[in-house]
Amino acid sequence: MIDRKWLATCATAGEFLYGQYTVTVLKKMYERRKGCTISTENLIRIMQELQKSGMILMEYVPGRLEEDDDEYGFFLPFECEGTSLESVMRKADADGNPYASLHLDENERTNLLAETPDGLDYYVPNAAEIEQLVEEGYIRTPAMTALEDEIKKLGGDPAFLIPLWSQISTEKMDSYESIQEIMNRVFPEAAEQEKEEKTQSGKSTGVPTMDDLDRLISFINEYLNHINLRGRRGWRPDDLFKKMHPDGLKSMPAIMPGSVASAKLLKEAEPELRAMGAMVDYSSLDNYVTAGQYGERRVIKVGRNDPCPCGSGKKYKRCHGAWNKTTGD
Repeated sequence: MIDRKWLATCATAGEFLYGQYTVTVLKKMYERRKGCTISTENLIRIMQELQKSGMILMEYVPGRLEEDDDEYGFFLPFECEGTSLESVMRKADADGNPYASLHLDENERTNLLAETPDGLDYYVPNAAEIEQLVEEGYIRTPAMTALEDEIKKLGGDPAFLIPLWSQISTEKMDSYESIQEIMNRVFPEAAEQEKEEKTQSGKSTGVPTMDDLDRLISFINEYLNHINLRGRRGWRPDDLFKKMHPDGLKSMPAIMPGSVASAKLLKEAEPELRAMGAMVDYSSLDNYVTAGQYGERRVIKVGRNDPCPCGSGKKYKRCHGAWNKTTGD
């Protein structure tokens, strides 16, 4: 007997996780629950009935989504413009629901397909992940739990990570914005005034220490690298890297910044670069190139007590100056 409620749950999870997906991947999701099997023909028929009843917002389209996809067809978000659902979706979109825009914006649906890496198959979640995504709005990982625990240790409330998950998963927020949002939530005083207020004892109030920041960022990076991304067909950056490089990389390609500005940009992008298998080499930062008043190139020596050009806020000798010394550069 076919479990229609479970099929509707899988279809909704697919909408959240992929945006659009093939008949075959939905069949795999449905059969992730023990004892559930379904033929392709029955799946298509029942999905069409579920759409008519309003239980799902995905419509069946015959043919291939991409050239290398199966021939059974695929499902796209139902177009809500001009229907009775439009006002509901527009309100949901205005309230920040990251999934509503797919039912209102044809360009977003088209761009989603264009941005998917060629030849990438779908990450198929297990039954527990499917239920959690639909019922709670996220898929929990050990990295998420570890970040929550760290936020609690710093005196913050990690509840905001749950709604944030879907914003990151749908890439409504990039890595830099996500890190800034988490830091601002954990250290609201520092976010409001970005300067240290001294007490009579000379100690800072409401400002995190560099050790606090360094430790928290490491947890944030792990959290970001273990979020299922819609633009990567549900894969998490860390799992996708392992899938693409099952034997690991013998040597990671290195990117060397040529200026303070590029060093800061690369610093912000390090989580994504690492997920793609690249590293940033700061070993040349003690003699970096910058532009002079008239556009001329200048090589400037960074002093040991100068701020590190990577933008960490630490002195050079305690940041990449120390790193260069240990590497012999």
